[in-house]
Amino acid sequence: MGALSCFSLQGILLEATELGKKARELKKAADVLHQEETTLLALVQNAVDYLKVIGALDEHENLTVLGRHLSVLPVEPKLGKMLILGTIFNCLDPIMTVVAGLSVRDPFLIPFDKKDLAESAKAQFSARDCSDHLALVRAYNGWKDAERQQSGHEYCWKNFLSAQTLKAIDSLRKQFFSLLKDTGLVDKPSENCNSRSIDEHLMRAVICAGLFPGLCSVVNKEKSITLKTMEDGQVLLYSNSVNAGVPKIPYPWLVFNEKVKVNSVFLRDSTGVSDSVLLLFGGNIERGGLDGHLKMLGGYLDFFMKPTLGDMYLSLKRELEELIQNKLLDPKLDIQFHNELLMAIRLLVSEDQCEGRFVFGRQLPASSKKAEKAKNVAGDGGGNSKNELQTLLARAGHEAPTYKTKQLKNNQFRSTVFFNGLDFVGQPCSSKKLAEKDAAAAALLWLKGETHSYSRNTDSSVLLKKSKTINQNRIPVRDGKWN
Repeated sequence: MGALSCFSLQGILLEATELGKKARELKKAADVLHQEETTLLALVQNAVDYLKVIGALDEHENLTVLGRHLSVLPVEPKLGKMLILGTIFNCLDPIMTVVAGLSVRDPFLIPFDKKDLAESAKAQFSARDCSDHLALVRAYNGWKDAERQQSGHEYCWKNFLSAQTLKAIDSLRKQFFSLLKDTGLVDKPSENCNSRSIDEHLMRAVICAGLFPGLCSVVNKEKSITLKTMEDGQVLLYSNSVNAGVPKIPYPWLVFNEKVKVNSVFLRDSTGVSDSVLLLFGGNIERGGLDGHLKMLGGYLDFFMKPTLGDMYLSLKRELEELIQNKLLDPKLDIQFHNELLMAIRLLVSEDQCEGRFVFGRQLPASSKKAEKAKNVAGDGGGNSKNELQTLLARAGHEAPTYKTKQLKNNQFRSTVFFNGLDFVGQPCSSKKLAEKDAAAAALLWLKGETHSYSRNTDSSVLLKKSKTINQNRIPVRDGKWN
């Protein structure tokens, strides 16, 4: 009986152990499934947010008129949007080439042993206009001309182009045109869809509308170019881009097709765009905290300009979106009846000197007391507030700010920053460097409309001193000294 009890007990223990193993395995499987579910939900939410940004979904996640048209085109939403706008603005032919080129492998070949020659050949197609997409259009058009003269093979060999890829682009273009006819967006001869196909400013605008929010800022330095995206910070360009290796990119922004992360984040297929193109053909614009202050992407992009100019951009943007909406609802609508609007938009996108004079700056969330304490201990003084302020002022066409720092009786430092007739006082800090950065941060907060005060300190004598400055200098900023 004792042996039987012992045997039974051992069996129970063995079964319990086995069940325990299975339970742990099931728990691991459940954890994996939960992680996969969480990842899937995040991906779905990201996709929904993206479709809202490009205008395919409204705030209630219902399909918009644009979204309904995109849903019947068998291409990525951004490429479909490009095709639709190319149709509306009568520059369909080059836009079909761009979309087809982004749907296949790169037709530009870069042989390892002839890399310099291949890059030189591609650079000839760029015409120094800082656009991989327009370079593709020129390469394709040249190939079509050569094909008509029975010299397509020689053309491809000379210019390091893939004949097979160019033929695939040609085939896709025909499919796109047929699909657009089926949707009713194209109900006229192809010649009428291309009356503006030689307008490269308009093509650049349509490319921007399709690729947004794939956007990076461009800051030209003395010996280098700094590119930054909202999500990744500093990024690089692929070496086969026409924008890679140039000493200067004469545009404040680049729109790009995709990012690839290796050791760093690299951008593929980019086109330079101006502030005007971005404001009119990019995402939604919101008013900022000051007159003449416009924001995009939830405040990540800030633009400062004369209030009347800001109102004009908002009005034109609204009218342009209404025109696109009406055209999608009624494909037979002739947009040439809105010639004044179209002329105003063409004037802005063609005459913008691409100097980036409408200021942008990255809007950072306010730090907690714990983070502030850690920041002071680390000694980074609030990140790059001085650099950001200097960049912001340079983009606005103003001189660099100057700083005046005093040592207080408690061995702390307080700094004042001066620019454009304005001055801002920072909080007392443990070092001169931190004090200057804190003053710059105070100036940035006011410029972005996050505070209505010049000073964040509580010293009454300093507040009295600053109040005189406020009355004299706040009004000129609102009246448009920001060009």
